[in-house]
Amino acid sequence: MNISDQVIRQLKQGDEQAFKTVYNEFYGTLLYVSRQYVPNKDESKDAVQNAFVKLWENKSMIKESANIRNFLFTIVKNNCLNHLKKQEVIYKAHESIKHHEMLLQYEALSRFNFDELEIKELKEKVNTAIEKLPHHCQVVFKLKRFEQMKNREIAEQLGVSEKTVEAHMTKAMSLLRESLKWYLTIYLTLSDLFL
Repeated sequence: MNISDQVIRQLKQGDEQAFKTVYNEFYGTLLYVSRQYVPNKDESKDAVQNAFVKLWENKSMIKESANIRNFLFTIVKNNCLNHLKKQEVIYKAHESIKHHEMLLQYEALSRFNFDELEIKELKEKVNTAIEKLPHHCQVVFKLKRFEQMKNREIAEQLGVSEKTVEAHMTKAMSLLRESLKWYLTIYLTLSDLFL
C-alpha cells in the first residue's frame, strides 16, 4: 500500500494519527528486513525505531509527493550498515565463519535495492533449499541460524563433538551456497524467518 497524499499532508502538520498510520503500515516489514542483517532483537528494533524518529523529526520538510516507504527503508538500511561496520571492527581480528558471513552480509546489503524485494518468493527458495539438506546438516543449520545456539550447545544437545557440528555446518553452507547462489548472502543469517 502506498501512503496517500492526504496522510502525508497530515503528517507534515504534526498529526499523530497520520504518523500512526505510517508506523502501522511499515513497522513490520522494516523490522523483518532489519532482522536479516541485525539478528539481535533489541538492536534490530532500535534500527527501525530510529527511522521513525527521524521521520517525525523531519516531517515538516517532507514533500507531498515523497515516497515515505523509500525514506524509511533507506534509513533502516543505513542503520544496519552502521551496525555491521561496528561488528567488523569487533571481529576483524578473528578469522571465523561468523566474520566471513558478516562481510557477505555487508556487501549484499550495500548493493541491495528494496524495490526489488520479493520476500515471499525468496523465503520459499531458501526454505526449500534448507529442507533439502541432509538430515544432520539441516538440524545443525537450524539450531545455529534460527535458535542462535553456539557450537558447544548444539554438540551437547545432539550428543556429538563440536568438530562434528562444525563439519555439518560447513557442509550445509556449501550446499546452500551452491543451490541458492546470490539469495544466500541476503538470507543466510536469518534468525526467525521460517518460524
